[in-house]
Amino acid sequence: MLRQITNLAWKELLQLRRDRFLILFLILAPSLQLILISRNTAQGLKDLPVAVLDQSRTAISREIVHALDNTRELKIAYYPDNRRQLNDLLLSGDAKVAVVIPPDFSRSFFRTTETAQIQALADGTNILIGSNAGAVVEGVIGQVVKRHFGTRVSASLGGIQVETSALFNPAINYQWFAIPSTLAFITYQVALVIAATGFVREKELGTMEQLIITPIRKFELILGKALPAILLGIFNFLLLMAVQTYGYGIPLRGDFSLLLGIAVIFVTAIVAQGTVISVLTQSQQQAVLLVFLFAIFEVTISGYLVPLENMPLIMRALAEISALQHFMTVMRAVALRGADLSMIWQHVLAIVAFGAGMLLVAWNRLTRTV
Repeated sequence: MLRQITNLAWKELLQLRRDRFLILFLILAPSLQLILISRNTAQGLKDLPVAVLDQSRTAISREIVHALDNTRELKIAYYPDNRRQLNDLLLSGDAKVAVVIPPDFSRSFFRTTETAQIQALADGTNILIGSNAGAVVEGVIGQVVKRHFGTRVSASLGGIQVETSALFNPAINYQWFAIPSTLAFITYQVALVIAATGFVREKELGTMEQLIITPIRKFELILGKALPAILLGIFNFLLLMAVQTYGYGIPLRGDFSLLLGIAVIFVTAIVAQGTVISVLTQSQQQAVLLVFLFAIFEVTISGYLVPLENMPLIMRALAEISALQHFMTVMRAVALRGADLSMIWQHVLAIVAFGAGMLLVAWNRLTRTV
């Protein structure tokens, strides 16, 4: 019995060695994911875009702004004129951190009987930013206070009190950050797997030739194969949204119809990507392995684990062509920040462009097959 088991195991190893695609997947994919994720998580916060509303406009307020801009973690990117502009920058996600310096800041700072106030607001839709950005601001301002007062600073002797808060997620609830992203990722996986096995299943069953010679146009063929995957993807999205909203109590502050419309566009784009995989591969095993390879890559570059601002330049560039990254951003923006279309249209346009590109590749490849 042992000999039979050993011979069968040896045969499986020989077959595995002949499958170069599987060997590449087993070696390259885990190694690449570990390297990229470890590189990202080791860097901490970096170059977060900051909006500063300086209502004091004095030498000490400018010194504080300059000190914030000189940090590795923060980068002053916006100087709004009023509170409304500041709120718009935070709602749209253009600014991840906001610092408000009140008009009487300089007077309070240099009086020994008062403590000056500064407000620091962090984007709580990203748990890493929401939980750490305020501490970075406090540390920088603490250094400024130390330069002016030395070790004599106390609650009743000058100095600055920083009021920090995490917008859109005041309790820094990790589920509010993770679940919308996980919802987007599961929707991506379901739509991609279903679409990726569509045409390749016909190849394995030997019915691809019969399908091609049927009196049906190529567009009708692609649409007929893609429509079930799109419908199942949307159903999966709606089911997960119900679990997220009613099961975990995560708020939906934006327009649900807007989010649903963007979800339809996203699922359609991913089904187009799955169709490309299905046309290019020769077996369902290859298709599914390729789906997992894409999934591992998407987890790394989509902002699922770490903020995009924390990634190397080449990975941020790759993230711009990731439909999943754009949809995750839309999910957090609409659900948690209540963003409207004017604030997220760039992400919607990127998803549309990705889907159109995938559809064009699938069309050309299917034309060659025919």
